[in-house]
Order: sequence, then C-alpha cells, then structure tokens
Amino acid sequence: MRRRPRRAMRAGGSLARERVSLAMVSVAILALALCARAQPGVFFEPGQVMVQPDEVFEMSFRVGACEDSIASFQLYMSFDPEIVELVEATEGTLYAECGTMTWFIDDEIEPGFWHFFNTPFGAGTYVEPPGELLHLELRALAGGYTQAHIDTIRMTDVRRNALEVESFEHGEILVAGTGVPDGEAAADALALERPRPNPFVTETVIGMNLAADLGPVRAEIYDLAGRLVRSIDVPRREGRCELRWDGRADDGSEAPSSVYFLRVTGAGSEARVKLVKMR
Repeated sequence: MRRRPRRAMRAGGSLARERVSLAMVSVAILALALCARAQPGVFFEPGQVMVQPDEVFEMSFRVGACEDSIASFQLYMSFDPEIVELVEATEGTLYAECGTMTWFIDDEIEPGFWHFFNTPFGAGTYVEPPGELLHLELRALAGGYTQAHIDTIRMTDVRRNALEVESFEHGEILVAGTGVPDGEAAADALALERPRPNPFVTETVIGMNLAADLGPVRAEIYDLAGRLVRSIDVPRREGRCELRWDGRADDGSEAPSSVYFLRVTGAGSEARVKLVKMR
C-alpha cells in the first residue's frame, strides 16, 4: 500500500517535469521569434525607377518594421557614375523629425561610391522604425541600367550595440530615352518614336526613322537586370519603318510582365525607349 503513493508521486513528478520542459521549449521558440522580428530590413522606395536622360528623380532609403529602436545607421552605396549622379542627399524623416540633434554625414569616396551616416546625439536617443533613413535626389545622365547598390549597411540599437540587418534590397535604375518628343521623330541618323501601345499586352509597335548612310541596324530588348531578352530584325530601308515586338523572348517563351528597354544601334548611333509589358 505504501508503494502505490510513491509510484503515483513519481509519475506525477515526471509529468510535471515534462510540462516544465515543454514550457521552456515554448519560451525559447517565442524568444527566437522575437529576436527574428527585432532584425530590420532595408530597401529603396521606389524599388525600380525608370527615367529619361537629364531627368531629376528621388529615391528614399528606408527601414522596415522592427521590434527594437535604432540609434545609428551607416550605408556604403554605389551606382554607375556615367548613368546617374547624386544631386543632393539629406537625412530621412526618421532623423529629421526625431526631436533631438543629429549628426549626418554624406561623403563621396570616389565617383559613384558614397558613404552615409546618421545618429542622434546623447545616450538613450533613438529613432522608431519603420520609416525613412536617407533621402536622395539624383539626375539621369545617359541611357543605361544601374543599381543603387547597397555595398555595406550597419546599424546600432538604442544601447549602441550592433543591430543585425535581416534583409536588404538594392534599387533598380533604368535610364531609357532618346530625347525624342512623344509621337515625333528627330532628324537624327537614328530616332525612335513612342511605342504604340505602351503599356501593351500582346504586341507593341515602335516607329523608326533611319538615315540612308546608317548601315546595318541592330535592335535588342533588355530586362531591368540588363539581360538580353530578344533580338529583332530591323527592316533595312531609308526613312520611316516600324519594329514590332510580340512580348516573347528569343526562345519563344512569353516574357513576364515588367519594364523592358529597346536599344537600337547602327553606325555609331544609338537610341533607346522604355517598354512596359502587362498581362
């Protein structure tokens, strides 16, 4: 009779230990989840920019939701200085509106390679994500594609300890233009008209004016990553002709909905135009 209570107590003790172990595992999983949420992600907004040469445009470098507060950030970023140039960099609204003094640095290390830093002054000061860390004003210089590339990003939390960045997204900049007014062709050796329609679903038509001495003409369509999607034969004749794209790649597959740019070259002349494909 005395052994039964002892066995019952041992069984009860084992069950209690199992419950404690499960509770500890649950707490550990919850802690890991909270830590994961505490790591911020950074990105550019808009993530993709399509502009014409000489056009001034803006990009916002932002941080997503985060369970922790942020003190400082340090960004090294780069872009092709032959395609775009930085006109002005200002601190983002998170710092401009934080209610305390800040220390903002923008330094061009070499053409197209910049260093940015910002932090509020004083112990215990911080900014609350999500929001804008940095505001950029840029100017398009020449047709082409480049990234607003995040080379290095570092952050600290309110305690000035390193805060791991969970994810980052580079910006995409496409400068695709010919300087030709909409619906008109300039009196150059090679000039493109505005695509019709644009955006398009099944097919778009681009009018071209070709000079007599232009020689062989090459037409290529690229995606935002700079990859060649399609090469198209150009009807070779002097004066106006039309180029058609059915929205398909060289292998016959349908290109996904996105922004593309057409590049036409001949005898040292070049023209580009933006195409928007939709489904």
